[in-house]
Amino acid sequence: METNRVYVTCENADDLPYVLSYGTSNSLVIGTDYGHIDLSSEVDAIRIFKERTDVSPDIKRKILHDNPRRFYAL
Repeated sequence: METNRVYVTCENADDLPYVLSYGTSNSLVIGTDYGHIDLSSEVDAIRIFKERTDVSPDIKRKILHDNPRRFYAL
């Protein structure tokens, strides 16, 4: 996934420890749908994600900062 620049969004309801067990930490970004007028939008997704205890701080940084930065070439 990383070699081919494939990125996948994750949500707070996802079983991230399971997903991460496949070596996907460099290919995940958080998905919020923030800005869409939609009942499925999770406005507090970032705050909720940061409060997770089943994901290490390093992985959180990758998903919230490093991976989106690489994806958008910032």
